[in-house]
Amino acid sequence: MTSLKSRLTLVVVLLVVNVWTALSQPTRSVWDGVYTEEQAARGETVFKTSCSGCHDPADFTSDTFLGTWEASTAQDLFSVLQKTMPMDNPGSLPPQNYADVLAYFFRANAFPPGKDELSIVADQLKLIRIERKK
Repeated sequence: MTSLKSRLTLVVVLLVVNVWTALSQPTRSVWDGVYTEEQAARGETVFKTSCSGCHDPADFTSDTFLGTWEASTAQDLFSVLQKTMPMDNPGSLPPQNYADVLAYFFRANAFPPGKDELSIVADQLKLIRIERKK
């Protein structure tokens, strides 16, 4: 019985630590400068090469686009891009290319650039909220 009680205590402690860690992570908004201008320029090149045959850049700047992704994270959008694009060969681009295209989308939506590039690390992308200007 003591072993079961010890295991349950350990599980509860680990759960509390995980929740506390998640809550203590600072989240950022796309309005906080989460990509660089250079990265967005690379993303524009990738978009023209790999995406423009099927997509118009305007598809990613409309109110519908922003409404679809508002309250999501950069990781949510990154993941969808990586799993579904390009349509003829999903997931075929290097992860950095997907992050660069995402930076291009952010620039196209007039989100300001910053000093650091948008990461390809899921845990970092999860901390960036996509939202309309308040």
